[in-house]
Amino acid sequence: MPGAPQESIVVRVLQVAAFPFPSPQGSQVYVAGMARALARRGHEVTVACYAHGVGEVSPGLRLLRAPPWPGYDNLRAGPDRVKPLLDLALGARLLRRRGEGAWDVVHAHNVEAPILAWPTARALGAPLIYSAHTLLGEELPLYLEGALARRAGAALGAVVDRALPRMVQAAVVMSAEAEAAMRAGGCPEVELIPPGVDAADLDGADPDRARARWGLGPGPWVAYAGNPDAYQDLPVLVSAVAALHARGVADAPGLLMISASPMPELEALAAPIPAARRRFIQASAWEDVRDLLACAQLAASPRRSCPGFPIKLLNTLGLGLPTICAPGSARDIAGVVVAPHDRFGEVILTLCRDPARREALGQAAAADVRARFTWDAAASRLEALYERLRSTNRARVG
Repeated sequence: MPGAPQESIVVRVLQVAAFPFPSPQGSQVYVAGMARALARRGHEVTVACYAHGVGEVSPGLRLLRAPPWPGYDNLRAGPDRVKPLLDLALGARLLRRRGEGAWDVVHAHNVEAPILAWPTARALGAPLIYSAHTLLGEELPLYLEGALARRAGAALGAVVDRALPRMVQAAVVMSAEAEAAMRAGGCPEVELIPPGVDAADLDGADPDRARARWGLGPGPWVAYAGNPDAYQDLPVLVSAVAALHARGVADAPGLLMISASPMPELEALAAPIPAARRRFIQASAWEDVRDLLACAQLAASPRRSCPGFPIKLLNTLGLGLPTICAPGSARDIAGVVVAPHDRFGEVILTLCRDPARREALGQAAAADVRARFTWDAAASRLEALYERLRSTNRARVG
């Protein structure tokens, strides 16, 4: 059967995701795509996550949710007062339910999850795998204010980054930077497996539907779709477009910002852009996000540092949108245009004025993503890693 695992080996996989799920944000999209691809190939996949999320859960996935916290529905990343309590509750639920799942592999995502999942993996005698979506030493300071707090956050994050590789049997990483960090930390096995897309998710965009629903005028539009957290460096994009309008550039593009979370600070920063040319839209369903992106002519990712993989790149490029990236978030994919922060506005305007180049970049981008970045290819490599680790465990026990 096409897409089935080799030799029909069924692996019972526990994906531990210490965040809301599902949600149209990077790590959640990654876990959903990976879990869905593994389930398609015949494996039994359980996702352990917080009690809340937005959107539909893919068929074939089992969910193990932490108990809900009354009134808490925050989708954004980063520290807050409630998340440690949700993490502890999720870890306790995992340990209580370990006998029911009898999982063969425990695969933990982001920094908190391997810590929470370690006791369960030990109790089961199952290999523990860590998917490093980021490096905490780089990301944590971005949520803090003040030089002293940022330095302390960077130091604490670096300690965690060094400790995690020694807690697990293997790490799955999405960048050379993260691979080097895991190896330096002493992780026994490190696999660089980029994320993917499902081509069916990219098909079916209807820009006319989005224009009618949200009253979008004609382009050009430059779009961002994703979470609005500090590490995304979104003020760079908003300020760049606002500066073009403040200078009176007649053909300056509109700014289309799409997120499941509100963006009040960024809306205030966009005030110099005429109201009809700035749109901040809350959308959580992928079908809505896809329709909105289809209204744009360009996408942007100004994030200056990304030790993981900016999954939004695969979505925008796969939809045929040339995407302007800061050097830190650019990847070797057709359709990526690299621009330092101080030239963001200039590069955006240049591409807006060159439809032929945009068309060529967009076509190359869509073809490259669909050829090289698929979840089925990633799942095939994960299968091999899972079985290798299980064999090692069996040999050690035997």
